[in-house]
Amino acid sequence: MNVETTLKALFVGGLMLISACTSAARPSADAAVQSASRPTEGRVKSRLRADVEFLASDLLEGRETGSRGHAIAAHYVASRLAQYGVTPMGDNHTWYQAVPMLKSTLDPVSAHMTLHGRVSTDPLKLEYSKEFIVLPGAGAASGRVRAQVTFAGYGIVSKALKHNDYAGLDVAGKIVLILAGRPASYPSEAGAFVAKPDEKIRHAAERGAVGVIFMGPPTGERQGFYRHMAEFASAPRLQWQQKNGIAFGSSPGLHVVAAVTAEAAKTLFTEAGLSLNGLYADLKQGKSPVGFDLNLEVSLAHSTGVERISSPNVVGVIEGSDPVLKHQYVVYSAHLDHIGMSANSAEDHINNGAVDNATGVAIMLETARRFSLGEKPKRSVLFVAVTGEEKNLLGSDYFARNPRVPSNAIVANINLDMPILLYQFADIIAFGAQHSSMGDFVKVAAEKTGLKISPDPVPELALFVQTDHFSFVKQGIPSVYLMPGFTAADPALNGGQIAQSFYRTHYHRPSDDTSLPIDYDAAAMFSEVNFALGKEIADAAARPKWYPGDFFGEEFRLEVTELP
Repeated sequence: MNVETTLKALFVGGLMLISACTSAARPSADAAVQSASRPTEGRVKSRLRADVEFLASDLLEGRETGSRGHAIAAHYVASRLAQYGVTPMGDNHTWYQAVPMLKSTLDPVSAHMTLHGRVSTDPLKLEYSKEFIVLPGAGAASGRVRAQVTFAGYGIVSKALKHNDYAGLDVAGKIVLILAGRPASYPSEAGAFVAKPDEKIRHAAERGAVGVIFMGPPTGERQGFYRHMAEFASAPRLQWQQKNGIAFGSSPGLHVVAAVTAEAAKTLFTEAGLSLNGLYADLKQGKSPVGFDLNLEVSLAHSTGVERISSPNVVGVIEGSDPVLKHQYVVYSAHLDHIGMSANSAEDHINNGAVDNATGVAIMLETARRFSLGEKPKRSVLFVAVTGEEKNLLGSDYFARNPRVPSNAIVANINLDMPILLYQFADIIAFGAQHSSMGDFVKVAAEKTGLKISPDPVPELALFVQTDHFSFVKQGIPSVYLMPGFTAADPALNGGQIAQSFYRTHYHRPSDDTSLPIDYDAAAMFSEVNFALGKEIADAAARPKWYPGDFFGEEFRLEVTELP
């Protein structure tokens, strides 16, 4: 999953809360034996194992976005799809959709932040890394600005949530100071979306701000908000490049994005002759802060090295059999990239990404094989191995905004990302099923494969908005992301504890490799339920619909009047 947030790391904490409860939810002994003894074709397991072992091999060096290893992986996926009779749907009738990117790397020596307030006689310089960080520029070689600061609360604008932190504020030509996070009363998934840093930066830029400074609330600081932002500053930043040469999501008028520690935030307010005590007290009481101008100017500067790179999505299609419905598409997506090589590992420094996400890609390939057999589905089925998921969903966002078919012809997305297949499972979790009629299709698929559907065990983590399917959601396309549940078929096992152990020990580490006890019977079952889900959607009389009044359906409504 992508590095925009630390939700997967936080997932460990959530699993710790629920792992003790999973044993109570286990099926009866008879059901467990029946689940464990489902017949599985040996060839399916062999194919899944072969795909995972190649994609997670040392040869591919962790499949870093834009790397040679990722290119080899893309060729492998294309060859597998060709073997199964899938038709290429990339650029110029090839398998590959090139995703042009700008890779920005900050020169930390160039980063400066100075406060020009009313308290100190001389300008007050903050220390880089210890007190503030600057994010690499959005494809810009440098950024420099001195401007008045306006505090804009959480920096959230949402018509559906009836929230506008910019009401009554004029931030044109100013630097906006924004709190990380969102009000605790907001729904988990909707709140997580409106609180995304990219969303907050966009709202500031649209209102003419020339800079953004993030500060963490007291709870955010304890959860490592600043530390996480500092990790972004020290690593290269990738964004896909538009045809006009500008990085998507960037604004030429917004010159610098920075973050400050809690102590540095106090200094900002002190230099303006104010105190943070009242603001923090309001936050602890659940009150949403009101914005105002600070009597303070800030100078911010940085220099960034910019490199142009490219990394491909792999795209193929199985054409539908219905003369009308074949012009509509069900999309399976799975991210092919991982995080590459680690410089700080003494021995094994290759992050092979076996579970994250060689397993997801292998299951997508097996799903493509299943669709190539026998009677074709009524709708067409697209298979997309996307790049740059670990770089903030770049490949899926590029594809969703530049699809190889008309946008309103895509009826649904089924995403495959990092299924924890270390035990045979008896249930599934369907992130996003509650937002649209995709949930009805999930129920049918689960029934056909003998699996139960369990509710989201950690709703506070809002996993629905964190991985590649959300790129499709933002284009108005109903989407769902299945994950093996924590009820193990073997009552002696605790699925929640097994998943927790993976996150704590192997996630984004070199040890996520093929030495892990990946259960290929479980992988075959997960492939079966994902195939059944896509088959139901592809053959249904009507395309999936957002439920009336759903936040995401209203936020990203897609007009489909000209299509059946």
